[in-house]
Amino acid sequence: MKNVVKKLVVATALVFSVGVSAQDRKEKLKNATPEEKVEMRTNKMSEKLGLDENQKKKVKEVFAAQQKENEAVREEMKSEREKARAEREKALAEKKAILKKQHEALKAKLKPILTEEQFKKWEAMQNENMEKVKERRNHKKQ
Repeated sequence: MKNVVKKLVVATALVFSVGVSAQDRKEKLKNATPEEKVEMRTNKMSEKLGLDENQKKKVKEVFAAQQKENEAVREEMKSEREKARAEREKALAEKKAILKKQHEALKAKLKPILTEEQFKKWEAMQNENMEKVKERRNHKKQ
């Protein structure tokens, strides 16, 4: 029984240490400069494939060139995402303005038809419905 517990403890420690080291590698890669990333990729490839110094130098040059190309593409993609986001926000604002105008027109049409008390009650109903919609939206976001 003690043997099983020892094996379980060792296995758990091993799994935990592998998970932590993988997480550490991800953090290092995330915080690394482009040059450091190239160096890490080159070293890993050299270690795995047994590259000589000449090969290592050439691989590093290829990785550095690729890094620059990738960075340019990433910047372009980022710019396009920001532009699309701005366009979506503008379109949404325009649609909200249209809906607000339509609601004001509806109020103007209903006011002469309803009594003052009915109109106030209708407005209260509208406000209550708007609060329910806001609550549902906030609940969905959580």
